[in-house]
Amino acid sequence: MEKLTRKTPDLTTENIKKIAELFPSCITETQDESGRLVKAINFEALRQILSPVVLEGSESYEFTWAGKKAAAVEAFAPISKTLRPCPEESVDWNNTQNLYIEGDNLDVLKLLQRSYLKKVSLIYIDPPYNTGNDFIYNDDFRMTEEEWKEENGEINAKRNRRIPKALSSGRFHSNWCSMIYARLLLARNLLTNNGAIFISIDDNEQDNLKKICDEVFGASNFVCMFVWNTKKAAQGMATAHMVVTNHEYILVYAKEISNFRFQGIDRDENNGFSNPDNDPRGVWKRQYLQRLGQGLPVRTIIDPVTGNTFSFETPYTQDKLERWIQEGRIIFPSDPSKYPARKEFLSEYANKQQLITSLGLFATKATTEKLYALFDGEKIFNNPKPDTLIKFLVGQVASDALILDFFSGSATTAHAVMQLNAQDGGNRRFIMVQIPEECNKNSKAYKAGYRTICEIGKERIRRAGAMIKESMAQSDPPPCSSAPALDTGFRVFKTDDSAQTPLDLLFSCALEWGLPLSTSYQSERVGKCTIYTYASAGDRIDLIACFDKNIPESVLKHIGERKPLRVVFCNSAFKDSASMTNAETTIKTLSPDADIRVIRQ
Repeated sequence: MEKLTRKTPDLTTENIKKIAELFPSCITETQDESGRLVKAINFEALRQILSPVVLEGSESYEFTWAGKKAAAVEAFAPISKTLRPCPEESVDWNNTQNLYIEGDNLDVLKLLQRSYLKKVSLIYIDPPYNTGNDFIYNDDFRMTEEEWKEENGEINAKRNRRIPKALSSGRFHSNWCSMIYARLLLARNLLTNNGAIFISIDDNEQDNLKKICDEVFGASNFVCMFVWNTKKAAQGMATAHMVVTNHEYILVYAKEISNFRFQGIDRDENNGFSNPDNDPRGVWKRQYLQRLGQGLPVRTIIDPVTGNTFSFETPYTQDKLERWIQEGRIIFPSDPSKYPARKEFLSEYANKQQLITSLGLFATKATTEKLYALFDGEKIFNNPKPDTLIKFLVGQVASDALILDFFSGSATTAHAVMQLNAQDGGNRRFIMVQIPEECNKNSKAYKAGYRTICEIGKERIRRAGAMIKESMAQSDPPPCSSAPALDTGFRVFKTDDSAQTPLDLLFSCALEWGLPLSTSYQSERVGKCTIYTYASAGDRIDLIACFDKNIPESVLKHIGERKPLRVVFCNSAFKDSASMTNAETTIKTLSPDADIRVIRQ
């Protein structure tokens, strides 16, 4: 009977096996930290076998920083941790498909590798911008000057300076690059083949982030870089250089660019289009005809109703303007000093309106005020991302997509997912991941009783879900026919070094076997034992677990008769190896295909 390792996948070993299958001559041996011989890759041989020219001493284009190699090693190194279920902090635990996970997101991404490999349609993250500002969470990954010098060989083991270099700005970026690089390496594995990642960033690390994403996702999979406004106006903002930065970026990369496309703007939504005059051609928006300062021809048209004459510079020919007048597409103002416009119909676009890189104005102030309203007017969280912005991004994937945000913060992404599902009847699900960073004791959040960012995020989801359902109940007719089925619940999990309770052990096994954490399960008493059944795969049960000691043969037969795909026991269930073998034989006789394992407790 095999043992469950209770470790995350060793991705380095798995990658070495894949390379060995393709290029066996590039595999060598080396010693690990304990002196054991292990397989390794001869990278010089691999580089040469993949190149049509001799690579002796050649240079290549690459982006690197101090600590990059260590970050890659850290990303793929296995850990011995698990996710501990917390039903008491959850909402609708038994039915929800949503997850809220507390813990270091690097650990969580490792733990999700088996269960959510290629299952996430969209990842949105708003990582720290490395500004050094005193936010509730750590936003400063800069090295100290001494750390930078030691990392780059300027100081030897005796703390003596080796090379008199000028201090480089690299120490302000290297740790941040390592932090995001390790996480993106793991995040890519979770994306579906038609999935994409959206990353918010500002000018401080935008150029470094794009280079890292080019490496992790492939430059050919770059989709676009959206620019969005963070402030409505710059009036009253004094700066030394007379420039106010009121924008941020959202980098978008596809898993495979050939499989990815935006959904576009839904015809049933407003998005600047309306139909105030009930035009039978459908919704439209104004497009002004005048173009100033371009030296264009001056055209003159006459309003057939009022007789008012309008002259203006425009790129359109006189014939086209006259045709639009005949078609009723020109909107004439009542004031002859103003300029006419043209109706542009949404129906003229091919199915969907093409997206543009300017997402419009999403004011952080208004969004913060919405969050205040959820928390009884208290300023619980500073500068959250606008839920309208995230809802727009989430709306670009299928209505049954799985959405991941592993820098969850105040849980804006979860809020946006629930809003969008309420609006269109979708079945999108979310996974929020957030490290339980402590709130500053002087903050309003702490004074309001919130000790960590996670407590804020979970409470926001609870309150937002209740508010959305209340709004839907008061709507007549409901916003969508499937509105009553809206999922505003979430299962809470927390990273831990070990599993203690039977429920902990059940989910620990589910993770190792790659089963979703949102799967339904039940417990029942069989004789004096407790049996856990985890979901179903067609007519077969995915997993049956029993963590009792001295399990009688009657219970073993009961398990075998239910023909599960997987069975797990604690090693303490058997007195010796003989009883373990007998148990396996009893189950295999009734369920020959069952994968039976034991877990140490």
